Amino acid sequence: MNSRIVVALGLALQFVALHDSAAQAVATKGAAKAPSAAIGDAVVAQEQMVLDAIAQKDTVAFNKALGRDFVYVDQNGAVRWELAKTSTSLPACVLGTGWTLDNPVTSQIGEDLVVLTYSSSGNQVCDGRKAPSPVNSMSVWRRTGGRWVAVAHSETPAAPKQ
Repeated sequence: MNSRIVVALGLALQFVALHDSAAQAVATKGAAKAPSAAIGDAVVAQEQMVLDAIAQKDTVAFNKALGRDFVYVDQNGAVRWELAKTSTSLPACVLGTGWTLDNPVTSQIGEDLVVLTYSSSGNQVCDGRKAPSPVNSMSVWRRTGGRWVAVAHSETPAAPKQ
């Protein structure tokens, strides 16, 4: 075999190996991973503060726990939740005692972005109608200025147990 062909083939194989290695490094960097226990615990605690504020009908604590406007999705669709309007939106819902945050799982998507999933159940009435229970929830939290603030939250009624 011609020595130039051998050298070209060797360089091509090295390029492919380097390219595959770089592509894998990029894919791994953006992949979700379990956050440190401290980060996971902080995000779960922040979510619990939101639920506690709803149960107490405390719009000031609710807004403080969330920290910013966020996207909210439920069976009625998606809305941009504006903290400035919480006082007119939140009182329409009454969260009964015993509302739970069960089986929380946190996934760190980046250094400052965590997705929390969990299921919850209890008695909740909104605008005179009983809300679904149990529900599966997902909240996205971003660390900004040293604290966790809400980015998005969604709730989906859980499938009936068989």
